[in-house]
Amino acid sequence: MHRFSTAFLMLAILQVLLLDLCRGQDIRPWPENPRYWEFRGKPVLLLGGSIDDDLFQYEGFVEQLDTLVSCGGNVIRNTMSSADSTRPWPFARTGDGRYDLNRFNPDYWERFDGLLEQAYRRNVVVQVEIWATFSYYREPWTLFNPFNPTHNLNYSEEESGLPAVNASHPTRADNPFFRTPPSYLNNRVVLKFQESFVDRVLAATFRYDNVLYAMDNETSVDPRWGEYWAGYIRKKAAGAGRKVYTTEMWDPWDLHHPWHLNTIDHPETYEFIDISQNNWQEGQRHQDALAYVRGRIENNPRPVNNTKVYAKRAGDSGVDPRLGVDRFWGNVWGGCASTRFHRPTEAGHGIGIDHNARRAIRGVREVMSCFDLFHSRVEDSLLRDRRENEAYCLAVTGKQWAVMFPDGGRVLLIPQGAAAGAEFEVSWFDAEYLHWLGPVAVEAASEIPLGAPGHGRWVALVQIKAD
Repeated sequence: MHRFSTAFLMLAILQVLLLDLCRGQDIRPWPENPRYWEFRGKPVLLLGGSIDDDLFQYEGFVEQLDTLVSCGGNVIRNTMSSADSTRPWPFARTGDGRYDLNRFNPDYWERFDGLLEQAYRRNVVVQVEIWATFSYYREPWTLFNPFNPTHNLNYSEEESGLPAVNASHPTRADNPFFRTPPSYLNNRVVLKFQESFVDRVLAATFRYDNVLYAMDNETSVDPRWGEYWAGYIRKKAAGAGRKVYTTEMWDPWDLHHPWHLNTIDHPETYEFIDISQNNWQEGQRHQDALAYVRGRIENNPRPVNNTKVYAKRAGDSGVDPRLGVDRFWGNVWGGCASTRFHRPTEAGHGIGIDHNARRAIRGVREVMSCFDLFHSRVEDSLLRDRRENEAYCLAVTGKQWAVMFPDGGRVLLIPQGAAAGAEFEVSWFDAEYLHWLGPVAVEAASEIPLGAPGHGRWVALVQIKAD
């Protein structure tokens, strides 16, 4: 390790010790129900959206955080990215314009440090993506990336084994940059600088209690790459007296693809699961994929995150906010620990934190203010006479049932676990206008008929009637 990396980590450890004196537990799976996160001593549902993904590079990130918090949001995504030459890269330039990978660019890191600090103050969780996949292919790699041997003074193409030009889409995974770990090509020439970069990321993040770690964005690389970095981060965290949580984000949209099993089936490597690419699926297919993951981790539950919720249908030219909102609500009723709207650029296919996103966040928060989400389970089997994608059920056995209708409908609810003769009351939440109807008393019954008051998204909250 380089001496400057050691110094950064030692400083981070000292700052961590000071912070620990005045804060509670770092973010972690909630011990009572590890499908959800606990943050600062309380279980939390992570909801979010933002205008940018490498948010620390966005000049208005403070306003973005304030907007997010004002509508009940509490999570952002931050890729360690530089989209082009207009945003700073992590390393310092020399007099001839090339980068020196032994020296950092203060502007880049001050922005990152500033974002972490502002998010920390606002109780906002930051899911950091270490390797911004698209920065290492095509134009960003060929023209701008400091790790490209033609852009730095630290190694040549021959010494590093890295190409000067790469015209491939990242799904081809043909950049040797992602083959450096000892268990793969053991490319120490490049790996030492990669490790130095990660050390600087950790020197910043170890100061805070609100950070989760994703190794990559939409990756198609060999699993040995992500495994190496997850282990590297855990080892560094242990040395700093920390416990951190890592994941990998795979590119395939189908969660049954075997690549996803590298996270789903390996809690010893990845302590939580990011399934963002499932948010290209729609309706029942989207929810069935969530059920598949829930079933797969039934004996070892852990948080399932969605750091990107798309608002576009594959092949369509425009963004449809309704699709994004459907997937966002669907993730909550699918038992996920987080759901966040993707950025609103054309390439990003999302709605960010626009009025549709803000209304969705407010709506979910309002329902959950009346429902014990963290003791609930997904119980769609309690719904009878249900058509495909008509309704979804979260249940706190014998106490509460929250039935979400994406677009009106009628079903029968079996109030499983309720005491014999129990009476119920039903309230309806209108997710479009954010207001409640009811409650209305319902006599004891083995099946409770629920008919949404109209079209659009509604939630029926069914509870045992108080004496």
